[in-house]
Amino acid sequence: MIEVGKYDFMLFDGDCGICAYSAEIAKRIDREKRFLVEPYQNFPEEELMKFGINYEKCSRKIQIISRKGRVYTGAIGLNYFLFNYFPWSLLVVLIYAIPLLLLLEIVGYTIVAKNRHRISRWFGLKACLIRHQSGPK
Repeated sequence: MIEVGKYDFMLFDGDCGICAYSAEIAKRIDREKRFLVEPYQNFPEEELMKFGINYEKCSRKIQIISRKGRVYTGAIGLNYFLFNYFPWSLLVVLIYAIPLLLLLEIVGYTIVAKNRHRISRWFGLKACLIRHQSGPK
């Protein structure tokens, strides 16, 4: 259950190799346990809909639900997470200080997200099995 006010939540695609690998890195960065890093598949879609997101949105980009109930997605969600941890916070400040860097980050995130099943296979990670079984989303 997603409890607003207690934790920030990072929801990722648990069926994607690169997503699961990245989530493990996020857990290591989050030594203070500010975030609950969980596959979105662990939550009923009805619960996610309270925050204006659904399985379709979660299958495309990470979703961060803040303690205040605000949702941050994709590269912006990643920045929200990283901003909480030094020295990563310095990188986030730099990215927002130079708009071209933010644009490149958003484009880069989008390219990786759209090709994550292929990238997972290239690195020998568990590929996005559900996506291949059910066809393109």
